[in-house]
Amino acid sequence: VETDRFDGKNVVEVPVADGIKRPEELINLAQDTSRKPFVARSGNKASNQSTSNEKQGVGKTIYKHLMNGVSNMLPLVIAGGILMAIAFLFGANSFDPKSSEYNAFAEQLWNIGNKSAFMLIIPILAGYIARSIADKPGFAAGLVGGVLASTGDSGFIGGILAGFLAGYLTLGIKKLCSGMPQALEGLKPT
Repeated sequence: VETDRFDGKNVVEVPVADGIKRPEELINLAQDTSRKPFVARSGNKASNQSTSNEKQGVGKTIYKHLMNGVSNMLPLVIAGGILMAIAFLFGANSFDPKSSEYNAFAEQLWNIGNKSAFMLIIPILAGYIARSIADKPGFAAGLVGGVLASTGDSGFIGGILAGFLAGYLTLGIKKLCSGMPQALEGLKPT
């Protein structure tokens, strides 16, 4: 979340679980005007964490990036699976032109689910893992890595590795380019 809009306001930054476990305490804290107002640091979303939040461990960081990829991949899994299940309503082999149960509509549903939605699962997984690590510039590299993993038959593990590799390589390139002159600032995301 871009935090510039909260500059000077009474902001409470806590994990979501705290909102469930101790809501009254957080409401009172948010209404306490004697607290020091929030100061936004432009350009760096990660640095806006309050001092009470500790840095995440390596395991939690990896888990967070992985879950970002998985949560963005799930709609494709669900949509493709539903389309393939609908194809089965026409018969167990209704999508196979060689079968006596063949139905052209069922074949199209099967192809959309199996050859389109499912084909995108690994590239989307890798792309969103990389985006979680390196933001928008990492997304393209992750997608390409995911396609390479998918076409190279390395499956989900290859997609996961491609996403992390693309994300951290992109992050490294971003850090190397951090000292570029202001005139070349527009080239960084590319």
